[in-house]
Amino acid sequence: MTSHSRSARAEIARLQTFAPVLSALGNQLAARRPFEGRTVGVVAHLTPPTAALLLELQLGGGRFVVAGAAEATTDQEIVRLLRDEGLTVHTPGARAEAQRALLDEGPEILADAGGDLVGTLLRWRPEAAGRVRGAAVLGRSAARRLGGLNPPFPVVDLTAGTLKVAVENRTGVGLGVWQAVQALTGLHLAGRRVAVLGYGPVGQGVAAAARAMGAQVDVVELDPVRRLLAHYDGYGVPTLGAAVEAAGVLVTCTGVDGALPAEALLRARDGLVLANAGHGGHEVDVPGVAAVAARVDEVAEGVTRYQFEGGPMVTVLGGGHPINIVMNAGSPEPLLLLFALLGLTLADLAENERPAGVVGAPRALEAAAAALALHALGADRG
Repeated sequence: MTSHSRSARAEIARLQTFAPVLSALGNQLAARRPFEGRTVGVVAHLTPPTAALLLELQLGGGRFVVAGAAEATTDQEIVRLLRDEGLTVHTPGARAEAQRALLDEGPEILADAGGDLVGTLLRWRPEAAGRVRGAAVLGRSAARRLGGLNPPFPVVDLTAGTLKVAVENRTGVGLGVWQAVQALTGLHLAGRRVAVLGYGPVGQGVAAAARAMGAQVDVVELDPVRRLLAHYDGYGVPTLGAAVEAAGVLVTCTGVDGALPAEALLRARDGLVLANAGHGGHEVDVPGVAAVAARVDEVAEGVTRYQFEGGPMVTVLGGGHPINIVMNAGSPEPLLLLFALLGLTLADLAENERPAGVVGAPRALEAAAAALALHALGADRG
């Protein structure tokens, strides 16, 4: 075992000690062995919580093949640890190639962060779709990516349920984003003006956490219904241009590539700090910002400052990638609860025949995951 693996194992042991829901999941899977004789393909951010999940899933039998969802969220210590444990791991130097290599391993069950893997299968490996029993997908952008693909197997969208939205997105991501920002910058939010771009579940959590920390919060939202909800939740709802001119910190929470174009930043308040909480690393047009910047400074790891010619200076955190994941920030409990739901869903797909098509998280599985978490956290003892 390498010293890197020991460090990663220590982090996983911490998760198992203080957020024991995955250990409870592992005990169930060890008794059921739902994956025996099957190959499970997993695309995920390769972080300590993901490794903790995979180690528990292995107790359910089967063979696990893994691909990293993005290079920026791939912890090489975790890659080494998983390989030490006998998992096949493809790292995402070129994301599509890593996913195709995973699909060449012949998985029958898929776990997919963001819907990319299912899309790659149906577009580039359609002949392999017939052997897939089912898939579980995570991420708010998954449904959009799967739209019109008509998968010939069941696809369970865990985002289209209660636990992902109400617990992991609002509670877990909302807090984790600001912990990551503070770890990188030392910023104290009280009294600062914060802009949140997007008012879906993630944006709602990010905005609420910022307000709880004393920030003045504006929400930028194109959808009139969500914009009205933000207004009645007590936030300012300016245009993007007005928000960029006033904010000291802006967080994108849309899941949409190019949501914050470089030209929108030319009139930014000097010193604006930018972070992303959405899926992928393209919500902030970082290449566009770099192309028009007169000067670029790497202030610290994960902190890059851009000076526009005759204009403002802006700072991008984490290269524009999901900052809470890059920094492994926030309480693990909401995420691990979602992972428990993912594990139960994969076991269900392995054990039962389900109709083809995209469906939301079954209520019975959400209830089982919630009960598992309540018991593991001792909440049922008061």
